[in-house]
Amino acid sequence: QELEDSAPTSTVITKKQRPRKNSESSQNTRKNRGKNSISNGYPKNTPRPNGTGSSRRRGNNKNKSLVRQNTPYPSNGSAYVPASKTSMYVPRAAQQQQAHSSYAHTSSYNKHGSNAKYAHSSSVPPFPRKKRAFDPHKARAIQLAKEAQDQEDRSDFASISAIVEEKKSEDGSYPVNDDEGLFYSIDVECIATGHGSCARGINDGCGNEARNLEGTPDNQYNDHSHRYPGRVALVDTDGNLLADVIVRPPKDGEGVVSYLTPLTGLTSEMCLGDDAKSLQDAVKIITDLLPQNAVIVGQAIGHDVQWLGLTPGKDFGRMVDISSVFRQRLPLNLSKASEILKRKESGDLPAESDSNDTASDEYLGFATKYRHFSLRHVCLNMLGEDIQSGVHDPVVDAKYSLTLFHKYRNASVTQLRILRDGLHRAPITPGFAQEKTPVIDGVCLSALGYPYKRAARKIWRWYSSKRVAKV
Repeated sequence: QELEDSAPTSTVITKKQRPRKNSESSQNTRKNRGKNSISNGYPKNTPRPNGTGSSRRRGNNKNKSLVRQNTPYPSNGSAYVPASKTSMYVPRAAQQQQAHSSYAHTSSYNKHGSNAKYAHSSSVPPFPRKKRAFDPHKARAIQLAKEAQDQEDRSDFASISAIVEEKKSEDGSYPVNDDEGLFYSIDVECIATGHGSCARGINDGCGNEARNLEGTPDNQYNDHSHRYPGRVALVDTDGNLLADVIVRPPKDGEGVVSYLTPLTGLTSEMCLGDDAKSLQDAVKIITDLLPQNAVIVGQAIGHDVQWLGLTPGKDFGRMVDISSVFRQRLPLNLSKASEILKRKESGDLPAESDSNDTASDEYLGFATKYRHFSLRHVCLNMLGEDIQSGVHDPVVDAKYSLTLFHKYRNASVTQLRILRDGLHRAPITPGFAQEKTPVIDGVCLSALGYPYKRAARKIWRWYSSKRVAKV
């Protein structure tokens, strides 16, 4: 009150300038704070046992500091997450890195007690989930699908020496797919002639007049397609580059919507330059280098062959899709497959099948499907090489396709089972559309791009209406 009387009327006293109130309630609180510690049986300046008050906090902090001292930091640069923070959200990538680190299971401090289920585990889920009950029939269905894949014919990609005992017939004849030294790989990068993602066949965007030329296959051109070859690479069995051709689009690129430069590395200067060849000239260069009995190897090689208009038996011998080597066979509907196995056990369905083909769905009694893996996923997990982290190079893709083919084509059934299980259990490797962008210059690279384009159209219509209203 005295300060307020003596202060000028124009002076404003801030919160920091105001004197601290020395009321009786605050004095009693400070006095009782000391009395409580003595009344509880712990005199002042006497350490309390763990589990009570500030002593517990000091003990916990001491244990956490010991954990940090005894814990080496990972060499890959991942952040350290203490055991007391295991309930916090940790990204999936960080969990996978920490799962293989030495500090994930070495700490002895447990904030939540000895009954904590996920204490000191880097694989703790970011949010608590209900654990699924183990279903033996579902596990059996998965196992049967894998065993059926082991019985499949491997003569399409394996050599005679690897399967001679398995495929030897009663009359002593052998398969005829021993084409050692005649393997080639082709890879094609396409430019966009439309705004969609359809790549079944090619479309030059100018009416597809070349489909009327003599010798053009019926399935090469498709009016609903949005792609056209922009670059073609041919590699022999030793990885030597035989041809790398830039394809010139018809009518100087009149029908081209985008060259998809972030994905293909192609530009208008490259495709319309003096070194670019027409599609017919590029195909002739490739066919002149391929022998009559050549075996073309590649990832989803059927698309490349269709885009170039090549014909099996005429331009080359046969083709091998390396995705068929690493694909994983699984039940089409796991729940239905489990129900079928239950009904077989109960006797509602016959236990034995009438089919003699042990690799068929009729023999299993339920439908199956294949999970195919991308070339990047296989190279990343089998070779430790990330070949498609940025621009896709057809020369690199063709070389690694042959490398994977020669390395694993003659693998045994057991080795292939291990490889497929490893690829199936490995973290998903994102594609370019998922990792970078699903839309380039308004062109959808995959089905992921269509929701973005639909949303953009709505925003543009709203913006146009507002703009017109202002005018």
